[in-house]
Amino acid sequence: MLTVKEIDPTEFMSFEQHCPTGNFYQTIWQQQVLLREHNLTTFRGLYEDDELIMAALLVGRKIHFGYRFEVYGGPVIAPNKVSVARLRVFLADLEQYAFQHQGLELKLVPNLDCHVLDNDGTIIDSQNEALTQALSEIGYRYANFKSAGYKTAAHANHYVYKKDLSHLNADTLTKSYSSKARYNLNKAKEFGVTLRQIPFDELSEFKYNTNKTAERLHFKDKPLAYYQDAFETYGNRVQFVVAELNLDNYIAIYQKKITHNDAQISELIAKRKGYNEAKIAELKRQSNNHTRKIAQAKMFADEYGTTLNIAGAMFISQPQEMDYVFSYTNEEFKMFRGPFLIQDAMMHEAINQHIQTYNFLGIAGEFDGSDGVFEFKKGFNGYPAEEIGEFTKILRPAKYQIISTLRGLKQLVS
Repeated sequence: MLTVKEIDPTEFMSFEQHCPTGNFYQTIWQQQVLLREHNLTTFRGLYEDDELIMAALLVGRKIHFGYRFEVYGGPVIAPNKVSVARLRVFLADLEQYAFQHQGLELKLVPNLDCHVLDNDGTIIDSQNEALTQALSEIGYRYANFKSAGYKTAAHANHYVYKKDLSHLNADTLTKSYSSKARYNLNKAKEFGVTLRQIPFDELSEFKYNTNKTAERLHFKDKPLAYYQDAFETYGNRVQFVVAELNLDNYIAIYQKKITHNDAQISELIAKRKGYNEAKIAELKRQSNNHTRKIAQAKMFADEYGTTLNIAGAMFISQPQEMDYVFSYTNEEFKMFRGPFLIQDAMMHEAINQHIQTYNFLGIAGEFDGSDGVFEFKKGFNGYPAEEIGEFTKILRPAKYQIISTLRGLKQLVS
């Protein structure tokens, strides 16, 4: 027997945390963030013979003349429980709830892939056709995420990039990266770049930097309130990590290298052997490069102060995966390779927490070398995936049509 009812947040979380398709969008912590934004929320669950097999955090967002209801990252479905009959019963309850609360439409954005690709963009596996077919039979309009680019990905990621950590450990992780990524990681360490988790009162600077990156890459950033709410509600499940460089330490590192080279040069000159000339020339070339780095560092110190904010990122951890949610890189400091150090550290953290999937989240879905974000992420040797898309049912067709017509007229006038 199938029954649906509102469920206790504790029971919902117990189900979500153990379900393979669980994700941070479908949690009590995300509900708290949404409530702070003045949205309507409820947890609904489908039971089969008293066993919870399907659940969702249903969210109502205020729009003109009503609400748009959505299940973002869900519904969360127990393994092997997808069927037309079960979905029909569960979604009928969600539709009724939404209708009773002035809902104009109900949108589902499942946390599922439809295609797994290789790093050249070739599809190597197709998944979850059964869910797409089942929802279509129930009357949901399907919109896949075929469009590529960041401007079109306003509401959800069309393509994501993931790495399977299940077969890796602390010793083998770094070896799994591309040679270029390993080189950049080692350079960041050589420069003396360090990582730090920032406190609440530094989120305004974090937001300032994410906004600069969003403008450069043409995607929409979250408001400061989102980062603050996430910090307060997710607790130790969210981490805001920044990569920094202390210029005094950086200068000392390269001054030490110059001193070491000078000692080697003096030793080679003392030997008075002609074949040492090439070695001496190479050491002088290295020292000249080090001198240029020191001069650049002093210029940075004059303009930005002793500590440079190179890059930063927000991460949310779940038992199923660690998500690389939002980030920034300050372009003027990109030569210090801070993002490589951040990613490596957080993947090691995921392994320490026995999390098997690391999700870099959005890429543009363009595999021709034009997407710098993808080129960075694929250096860690994961795989792209195309998200399944959105499923929508209009709950008040006449009213929805009037609103759509008014929107169209407004766009024509503007």
